[in-house]
Amino acid sequence: MRPHPTGAGATVADGPGVTRTTRVSGDLRETGRSRVPVHHEAFTVEAMTSEALPIQRPVDPAAPPGSCDGPHGPSPRHSRVAVVGAGFTGLAVGLALLRRGVHDFVLLERADDVGGVWRDNTYPGVGVDTPSPLYQLRAMTNPDWSDLYAPGHEVQDYARRLARSTGLLDHVRFDADVLSARWDPADARWRIATPSGEFTADVLVSAAGLVADPKLPDVEGLADFPGPVFHSARWDHDADLTGSRVAVVGTGATAVQLVPELQPRVAELHVLQRTPAWILPKPERPVGERTRRTLAANPLLCRMQFDVMYVGAELLAATRRSRLLREALTRVGRRHLAAQTPDPQLRARLTPDFDYACKRPLVSNDYLPAMSAPNTTLHTGGLTRVEGRTVVSGDGSRAEVDAIVLTTGFEVGATAPIARRIHDAHGRSLHDHWGSYPRAYLGMSYPGFPNLFLMQGPNATSGASSTLLFSEAQARYVADAVCRMAAEGIRALDVKPAVEERWTRRIRRRSARTVYETGGCSSYYQNDEGVNVVMWPANTAEYQLRTRRFRLSPFDVERGRTGAGRPLHPLRPVRLAATA
Repeated sequence: MRPHPTGAGATVADGPGVTRTTRVSGDLRETGRSRVPVHHEAFTVEAMTSEALPIQRPVDPAAPPGSCDGPHGPSPRHSRVAVVGAGFTGLAVGLALLRRGVHDFVLLERADDVGGVWRDNTYPGVGVDTPSPLYQLRAMTNPDWSDLYAPGHEVQDYARRLARSTGLLDHVRFDADVLSARWDPADARWRIATPSGEFTADVLVSAAGLVADPKLPDVEGLADFPGPVFHSARWDHDADLTGSRVAVVGTGATAVQLVPELQPRVAELHVLQRTPAWILPKPERPVGERTRRTLAANPLLCRMQFDVMYVGAELLAATRRSRLLREALTRVGRRHLAAQTPDPQLRARLTPDFDYACKRPLVSNDYLPAMSAPNTTLHTGGLTRVEGRTVVSGDGSRAEVDAIVLTTGFEVGATAPIARRIHDAHGRSLHDHWGSYPRAYLGMSYPGFPNLFLMQGPNATSGASSTLLFSEAQARYVADAVCRMAAEGIRALDVKPAVEERWTRRIRRRSARTVYETGGCSSYYQNDEGVNVVMWPANTAEYQLRTRRFRLSPFDVERGRTGAGRPLHPLRPVRLAATA
């Protein structure tokens, strides 16, 4: 979006519920809680909460499916860049392209709303488990968190404001699930099949998400259970669990938030645990209205707050290599467990037998008390089978229940559905190439898949610091690559096999020295051989440094002034507001 030519202080309607004011300082923004002043460099946008925001862009009934208004946007079925997913990572890619002046792109979103994981996860108690200031894009920060650990609906509101206020909604194609994508070497483009027909793109960016597709357990009898059975990421809001006997399968990050919400409402709560997790105290702290006003009025303070939180998170993330730090945090976890779990037998069953940070550490002040409640029963060994209404755990215990809630994680790495849907020119999928060992240069590029970039791909995300820092670093890298291809007449880029192999060996060596592989646990970080294929084995700053600029030398290049190699003109960089 650009400043409107009507002059300082002019207000322009941008669509339902959105107004733009040029060069106004000290304007007021409506939120669900208060009116706060906002300062932007070029324009202000009136943000709205999810209850009031019509997120889907009105469609011209005369326009062909998938079309976009404006002479500089994508054509009805072909675009320079296609991004799979409109969660935060997909939005970050779109923002990076807009900031570089690239408007010819689409975001293919399988659902009817943006937000990704925050759209899908609506279970009771859902929220961020890293400090809220870390869960924002530095390109457009959010000054309006209500708590240091914000509830999920606030994160979803933020995603919607990002999409609406930046014009990214013009680029989103809703209900466009990517069924398959195949590289066409003759035309140097990707052919993308969706339920509404085929799209083509010169460059394909997969931002499908690390936790997008629920992982369902293969348990005998589960399909025949006579009551409600659902995954936490597909919460059944029609199922009234009040006064019921409920089984929760899993004790990971979701269960730690969900169990305290369910325990007071249900008659019996049966928690089926495969392995316990290290749990630390959660430093919850409400953010007052005065603080929110101050942050909104001073975007620089938002950045400074982010930087302070980031330094703290990076220090904690050093547990991947530092035994002393792990031992210190293990002592904190043991004290927290002892203080909140008076029963020594229960405490023993809730104590992990692996190193801190081998699996993702959790934070909670109310999970352990809920586990000690009289109506809660802990079953160990996980869920082994279901017999009618009876769940049977690995320790042999049985419980008759009315509903089963699965908090069993997500398909990641080679098992993620998107890896089976992206194919090379010969029809082989990424999954076929990878087997059980996902790998990619910088976590983004794999040989034989030209003009493909994977967001938060193999070994290119963080479990302790801000995952969105990786998203933004990768998004800037992709935007740089797109502009470089257009400037130098490059229609296809394919990372050299030797480069990818050398990169993978380096990552493998460094991962082998981290707690992700030496900590004595089994986690979603690992493949079947116990190799870390998910987490970046170093600090975030190093990854940002390695991706600060796109380099051509690691790639085989096919030149031509067609496809991705055609000139980008006119470039129309968008100046983003400091806050969303």
